[in-house]
Amino acid sequence: MISNHAQKCLVACNVYVSAGRRHHAPLLLDVLSRCQERCRVLRGSAESRNGEKNKIAVIHAFADVPYDRSSFHLAGEAAFVAEVASLIARDVLTGLVGPKSAEKVRGEEDQPESRHPYVGVVDHVSVMPLSPKAECTRPAKGIAKTKSDGQKFIAPDPHGQAALAIGRSMSEVGAKVLYHGSSNPEMTPLADVRRESTNFFKSGGLLGARDTVTELTKNPCGIAIVGSPCSFVENFNVRLSNSCEKKDAISLAKALRERDGGLLGVEALTLPYSGGRFEVACNLLRPDVGSVDAISQVLDQWLVKNCGERGIDTSIIEDAYRVGTTARQCIGVLENAEMDEYDLKVQEQFQCFLHIA
Repeated sequence: MISNHAQKCLVACNVYVSAGRRHHAPLLLDVLSRCQERCRVLRGSAESRNGEKNKIAVIHAFADVPYDRSSFHLAGEAAFVAEVASLIARDVLTGLVGPKSAEKVRGEEDQPESRHPYVGVVDHVSVMPLSPKAECTRPAKGIAKTKSDGQKFIAPDPHGQAALAIGRSMSEVGAKVLYHGSSNPEMTPLADVRRESTNFFKSGGLLGARDTVTELTKNPCGIAIVGSPCSFVENFNVRLSNSCEKKDAISLAKALRERDGGLLGVEALTLPYSGGRFEVACNLLRPDVGSVDAISQVLDQWLVKNCGERGIDTSIIEDAYRVGTTARQCIGVLENAEMDEYDLKVQEQFQCFLHIA
């Protein structure tokens, strides 16, 4: 349940799906079309008390074919975001689990070595505040220890309440839901939930010879980790050429991430990518300080050091690119009066990402 006060607060939401290749395109495009239509209906419904239009939009839809992963990025009023995100998650779960799941396109490779780590069909849902002044509020003493399954707990902030609403909707169609951030009574961070309660770091392209994706063998929907970090989280990837050895990719990840002495608020994970390449995937938990510009500076420093000491070719970095959205982008789209044109643009971009345009 989302409180009356929280319903109108602006939040962003990313829904991550463990499917992103061409044979999934019909389902994913249909999901996008349905949620955009729902956004249009909600925007056209009764105006708020101060005369402003209701705010809800699909900001971005992305697919990474080698990773077999896609994501839907929403923003708007908390109650509307929870409704549309739940629609996306439930449509994906019912579409990918069951007799109507997509057939593989003939000739399309599985590429298991490059698949993004995952523990469920809808692997992760993150609801984030859009106000720079918003902060997670720790639950009052005693509340945190009453329930850890998210069923009776009421989150202390709007994005946490929205996350709980989405998680409960997903559990109704079979997903096992774990919570992080302010939607978790213990305020457990995402990385800790993944590490302590799932085998996320031993799945997908990180799967070892003796590892199994146990969550999906027990439950076809798998686990959905749903939560609400304290601030808007940005994502940034660094793609390395096939001349880069794994040890060098790991070295770069360590240079970037906070727990190894790198940038404040940056988490970094080395992942195998297609064509014998690696990527360093970064979560920017504090993009105001551990920013994209700061990452670029560390990349330059790492190149100078390693080119000088170890003779690494400067062309080892193929690409460094943002994934998803920013808070400023979300707010800008919500203020856009030409939403029909914007929706079409999102659809066309998604088709390109899926390699079908």
